[in-house]
Amino acid sequence: MRIGILTSGGDSPGMNAAIRAAVRSAKDKNIQVIGFIQGLKGILDNKFIELDDRSVSGIIEKGGTILQSSREPRFLQYEYRKLAYERLNSMGIEWLIIIGGNGSLKAAHKFLTESSIKVVGITGTIDNDIYGTEYTLGYDTALNTATEAIDKIRDTAFSFGRIFIVEVMGRDYGLLPLDIALATGSELVLIPEYRISPNVIAQKVHMYKTKGKKHVIIVLSEGYCSAFELEKELSPLLKQYNPEYELRICVLGHIQRGGSPTAYDRIFGTLSGQKSIELITSNKNGYFIGLKDNKIQPIEIELAVRNKKTLEHKLISTLEEISI
Repeated sequence: MRIGILTSGGDSPGMNAAIRAAVRSAKDKNIQVIGFIQGLKGILDNKFIELDDRSVSGIIEKGGTILQSSREPRFLQYEYRKLAYERLNSMGIEWLIIIGGNGSLKAAHKFLTESSIKVVGITGTIDNDIYGTEYTLGYDTALNTATEAIDKIRDTAFSFGRIFIVEVMGRDYGLLPLDIALATGSELVLIPEYRISPNVIAQKVHMYKTKGKKHVIIVLSEGYCSAFELEKELSPLLKQYNPEYELRICVLGHIQRGGSPTAYDRIFGTLSGQKSIELITSNKNGYFIGLKDNKIQPIEIELAVRNKKTLEHKLISTLEEISI
């Protein structure tokens, strides 16, 4: 048997652990593995390498993805998808392992509905926003990276008694910013699911300061607005309460995607990679590897594509309650 593997969309820590485990599990069963470079772009541009036991040595601790990734707009057009299907068929590839987030699973669904190529998905997104799974590969590392950064920001915020806006990733789903705020003891979190006016934000900040807080940390989701936009609106409102209020900005950005994966993401990636080969040898087509009831198990790709994960709003009130 010959299978393909690729990483698609935004990278996440732990992808290399999943690649390593999938390749070695496949080799144990005499399955040949072809790695496509830069995701779906690699299929269209015919860029690939053969992966074996040794080619995946020493990568479990590395961030990013050795196969590289991309967002491939051509795949949105059927003529290019048809080219990809034909190319895989001509290479004798029966199965494709796709590692990525929601966009990658949507691409996997296209393979399922439009071609003879069988597909297994592995979650790879720091947003933890895929429906049907309790966890996605890379989330723990991104959460810890942001937590460590804000711990350091808090030191200087305290020293000068400043108010900090810290912009983090979490474009459409606010769980990562919310968990970051909870983990760092931040006073406010602004996420797409919970919007409040700049006047209310200023009022809350002033309330914290009058209660004796030396500094205030606002965790801002990139999907809410940019830190610079918020600063422009919020700064004059804060000055009305007290001209001495100082507002500063820190944008963490892509630092959250990089770095060595945590032990949890290495283990989750490893078990996901091994499980993907188990599904292939059992001929279970159309599933992705997720976490359900705290167990790693297959979940239908159709389920993830047709539904949207929602946030538990109670966590927001919990944050506000313990931030006083």
